[in-house]
Amino acid sequence: MQIIPGIYQLSGWWDQADLGANIYLLTDGGLTLVDSGNRGKTGEIFRRIRRLGFNPMDIANVVITHHHSDHVGGLAELRSLTGAKVIAHYRDALYIDGSLPQAGPSRPGWFKKLGENLQWMLKTEAVPVDVTVGDGDELPINGGIEVWHTPGHTPGSICLFLKQKGVVITGDLLAQRFGLKLPSLPFTVDVQQEVNSIRKLIQRGKFEVACFGHGSPILNNAHGRVVEFAGRLGKYDRR
Repeated sequence: MQIIPGIYQLSGWWDQADLGANIYLLTDGGLTLVDSGNRGKTGEIFRRIRRLGFNPMDIANVVITHHHSDHVGGLAELRSLTGAKVIAHYRDALYIDGSLPQAGPSRPGWFKKLGENLQWMLKTEAVPVDVTVGDGDELPINGGIEVWHTPGHTPGSICLFLKQKGVVITGDLLAQRFGLKLPSLPFTVDVQQEVNSIRKLIQRGKFEVACFGHGSPILNNAHGRVVEFAGRLGKYDRR
């Protein structure tokens, strides 16, 4: 579906579970994907791109918002088929290229134990990262995409600000299901840092539209909605 001209969400408006996470196709000045979904979903991603009238073999870049398997599981196959450049923050690049193992749940308790038993589901194939980025870098694609480092969910989580369009793609900094929410806490490395990154997000620049790794987009007054949500967080007590 089209979010605004030049930006498409390839997964369902309300439910992205069929691909793992929301995947975004940017079409201005060439094709760029943001995230790659779960392993085994590349064929379906390609079918949806073709239905939109584009050739998936023209994908030149894949920008990864963070290293979790529902965002990078399909990256190896996608890169092999298209030859696209992989772009990620330098801290999460270590997980993507296999230098560090994919982490399971970081929170204590039964969920962490369950995650350790299901670690095989979280494994991803190592993929070289062609371009590493840091906070404030600008990608010379789609009219210029500003990289905002927003750690907390993972060490190298990033948001992408398409300044010419007033759109921010947040990855898993936030989720939007019947209202804004924090991302999955069992898989968030540092929840207080996550909250701090949300507050920094609203100081970086105003955006009209926000797109999320999980859930539906906010199509107007997104900055105001995030400001309101951040104000309700208070000081997060991670206990």
